[in-house]
Formats: sequence, structure tokens, C-alpha cells
Amino acid sequence: MSDPGSSLTSVVIVAFNSAAVLPGCLASIPAGVPVVLVDNACTDDSVAVALALRPDLTLVRAPTNLGFGRGANRGFERVSTPFGLLLNADARLTPGVLTALEEAAARYPDAGMLAPEIFGDDGALQFGHATPFTPPRGRAMPMPAGDCCLDYVGGSAMFFRMEAFRAVAGFDPAIFLYGEDDDICLRLVARGWALVHVAGCRIQHAGGRSSAPSPRLEWCKAFHQGWSRLHVQAKHRGLRSAWALFLMLWPELRLKAALRVRDPRRVKWHGRAAGMLAWARGRQAVQLGLDPG
Repeated sequence: MSDPGSSLTSVVIVAFNSAAVLPGCLASIPAGVPVVLVDNACTDDSVAVALALRPDLTLVRAPTNLGFGRGANRGFERVSTPFGLLLNADARLTPGVLTALEEAAARYPDAGMLAPEIFGDDGALQFGHATPFTPPRGRAMPMPAGDCCLDYVGGSAMFFRMEAFRAVAGFDPAIFLYGEDDDICLRLVARGWALVHVAGCRIQHAGGRSSAPSPRLEWCKAFHQGWSRLHVQAKHRGLRSAWALFLMLWPELRLKAALRVRDPRRVKWHGRAAGMLAWARGRQAVQLGLDPG
């Protein structure tokens, strides 16, 4: 067992009814690496499961579901190591990945955030995505052979240099769910930090299994996707741009949700349209919470 005081990295996990996936996640984290678990008002056995597997973890209990970014902020408040890895509850580290990320951070001292290669359980590479403001010519970038700088890195595993994370005050507390990763990437780059995708180290990500799925949860997630998309647009491109985006997207979403009654994507279209309308009416995502109504 390694000495906990020697670890350069702490792992932060935000859990919301994640009892089914936490065993695999926690088992993949090497002994001696500090773990901070944020209990985002779980109603299942997530906390009991986690403590049974990792009794040395630091538990942060949220009084209500704070959302992903705000929950992560609470976890990072307890990090005292130079680096912090925000890891999805349904993700698993592979051997050596933390060391590889730490070595990459030493190679690239201007990197505020780094990310490993992320593979789904189906073996497919989940190579991030473009930000809403990535130029069209940069949206179809092939998988690089080595390390590279991108507009966006992260997703299910975001490895932060804590100096950079604190310099931008962490995740945007106005965002309840979705878009917080795009936003922090944009703010890190604006402050002069690089975002680096690190080749040769990987995590496994089951995807969409951090909490039990249901049609209602799918609608709520889509709601926050819609709200956050317009919030990020307004924050980084101005209100006029956000309203133009609303007028371009919202009517089509409403029309598809109304007319394609047998399409399984209807729940997502309806939820996303509702979230955009809530933004247009000035409603705040963090006040609406996970079940906006």
C-alpha cells in the first residue's frame, strides 16, 4: 500500500443513486490515492456501499441534489493535492493512468486540464466533442497518434491542475447539469491554460449508468441540456446570440415532439424544448433542480 501523503492526485466522485456502479469505480482507484465522495442526496445505498469498499474516503454530504458541477465544487474544496481527477461514478481507471496523467502534467506545465483516452464498454473510443464554438473545420478531427491540444477535453474523466481549477473558480454554479464541462474548458482557455488529450492511458466508461435510468429522468436530463445550451451561449457569446439560437432551435424541437408521437426520441425533444423555454422565461436551473416539473 502506498503512503496517502505521497499521492499527487485526489479523485472526486459525485454520486447520485450510484450504488450499482460505485464498486467497480472505487476498486479501480489505487490504494493510497485520496478519494472524495460527494453524496448528492442519494436515496439508495450509495454511501453505505462506498464506505464498505473504501472506509478511508472523505464523504461530503449535500443537503439536496446540487447538480453535477456544484456537487463537484463541493468535493474539490476538500482536495489538497496538486491535481484532482473528477471521475464519473460509472467510469473505471486502468492501471497506471494516474501516473501517466501526472507525467503529462509535468511535460505540459501550461495545461490546466488533461484527459486520458476514454473507452466505452463496447470498446469504442469516446473522443470528447467539439464545443459549441469550435470552428467547423475543427469538428471532424481524426484521432491523433499522440498527445494533442483540443478545444475540449474531459467528459467522464477530467484531470485538473488545481491551480488552474481554482483560478477560474471551478464549475459555473448556475449550471445544474450539462454544459458545465464545455463552460470550464472555455474559461480555462480564456485564462491562457491549455487543454491536453493524453494518448496511451485510458479509462473505461460504461456511459449513462451513474444513476438508474427512467423516462422521467431522461426528460429531466434533456431539460437541463436545453437550458444549459442557451446559458453557455449567452455567457460566452452574449444574450442576442442566445436568443437567436433559441429562435432557431426551439420551434423545431416543439414541432418534432408534437408530431412524431411514436418516435422514441420524443421524450428528449420535449424535455430539451421545455428547458429552453424555461431559460427564455428567466427561470434558474439550480432552483428547478433535477425534477423541473
